[in-house]
Amino acid sequence: MLRAPLHFVASVFIATVMVIFQTTSSNLIWLSSLNMPVTLQIGLSSYLNDLVAMNQTQGVPVPLFALIAASLLIAFLFTRIGLIWIKMNQVLAYSIAGGAAIVAIVVLMPMAFYNLDLLPGARTVIGKIFLGTCGIASGLYFGFALTHKERKSQL
Repeated sequence: MLRAPLHFVASVFIATVMVIFQTTSSNLIWLSSLNMPVTLQIGLSSYLNDLVAMNQTQGVPVPLFALIAASLLIAFLFTRIGLIWIKMNQVLAYSIAGGAAIVAIVVLMPMAFYNLDLLPGARTVIGKIFLGTCGIASGLYFGFALTHKERKSQL
């Protein structure tokens, strides 16, 4: 009973880590295109700094972890309710829900902040696709964790 919330927190962590990695990478690629020196040490320190800074409440109304957690919670709850009526693969359903949740954040966030994309990785269509893939990976983990739990309980 306690495993599902722990798997949910783990899936939120997976999505947050991947989204921040994609955002940091897109910033570093942009800096590299301007002939700025980008080394592995700079990349790692930038990533770790972004990981901490994007999850603090200083200057930002909501930490990224909380924003992703709220959107994944809504998406996974609707998926769970939908799976009662629609018979389909749980892993696929949660993967789609995770991708939709992250894409919803990316698409709806500019509406709240005067049409500004706060995640640099979301400024292009390819960036939005990569961020959606981060949500798909998170939902994939959550779906596999739930189906594994159900298989263990049936034994």
